[in-house]
Amino acid sequence: MNRKLKNMVILVLFLVILFITTFTGAFGHQYEWPQVDKDEGIFHGLIFDTPTNVSNLNVVRSVDKKEKDPMVRYDVQFTYAGENSNMRILGVPNRHVFLPEGVQAHRSNVTLKGEYDKINQNLFDKLSTKDLLEKEGVSSLRAISELRVPLTEQVTDYAFTIYEKPIQLYSRNYDKLADLSVFITNARMDRFTDSSVAKKGDALKVNTKSDSQAGTYVNHLERIEEGKLNKISLRKNIFTILFIVSLLGSLVLIWLDKEKLFYAVMILMMIMIPSFYPLMDTGVSTLAMLLLYPLLAFIAAVATKVMHYDQVKVSVNDLKQSLAFTIIFFILNMLIFILPRAF
Repeated sequence: MNRKLKNMVILVLFLVILFITTFTGAFGHQYEWPQVDKDEGIFHGLIFDTPTNVSNLNVVRSVDKKEKDPMVRYDVQFTYAGENSNMRILGVPNRHVFLPEGVQAHRSNVTLKGEYDKINQNLFDKLSTKDLLEKEGVSSLRAISELRVPLTEQVTDYAFTIYEKPIQLYSRNYDKLADLSVFITNARMDRFTDSSVAKKGDALKVNTKSDSQAGTYVNHLERIEEGKLNKISLRKNIFTILFIVSLLGSLVLIWLDKEKLFYAVMILMMIMIPSFYPLMDTGVSTLAMLLLYPLLAFIAAVATKVMHYDQVKVSVNDLKQSLAFTIIFFILNMLIFILPRAF
């Protein structure tokens, strides 16, 4: 076989090995993006048994930052006129809900059914954080309720406050990137107001949007650390450029077919290892960095040794030299990738 063609085949096989490793348990989104707690991927809001009996519904949403994790506060007011029925508070209130005198909430855990799949589909199409949510394990929100509130003819004016935890999205090192809350109701909304959702001077991009979907009022609030997301995007772009440059450089050097250039091919193939997985948008476990990266580096070193010969062969001395280069790769890998994860 022509040596150039043989070496091209070796490079392709190395790329195939890199691709196959992505199907092992050592790689996946969970190693790059913490998975959101299943109890956080939920709607906030109010669902009425007889929404036509509700009027003058006013909601003021704000963000309470008094605690370590900010809470979304909803100040609710409405008028109820009609026969006795029920209202469900969606989500998991983090503080006691003080209802008007004579009204007592009941604990009742349910997952509501209905048009929520359609609401989710339309909602996610509008979210700036859609990709980030999916990476962290949230592809839709659930309509769960823990509190049922009786509505009676004796009480017409309702005013109360609900505190709920937003969906919080983090990077691998648990640096907060964004949070999201979605308020829905099946009653006619007279006024929905946002107040104090971000402090003046905060490095937050705030997105809000309201619309009506499947007869339900929907209003979402996204608070995004755009600077941090831009840094993550820049990191991925750098790795992508490194991989493409390394691949093209390897192809050029193989085509030139100079003996001394094969050491450069080895370096470029080793650079492909840590740059390939960000290109594939795949997270890497620390164990994979400790064990699999050096193994791939050894394969790259042996492959470039084979490239020196007209035939596919490798000597004991080639293996020793490949091991030496692998040790150097391991030390650099520890300094550049593994140790920063520990801090």
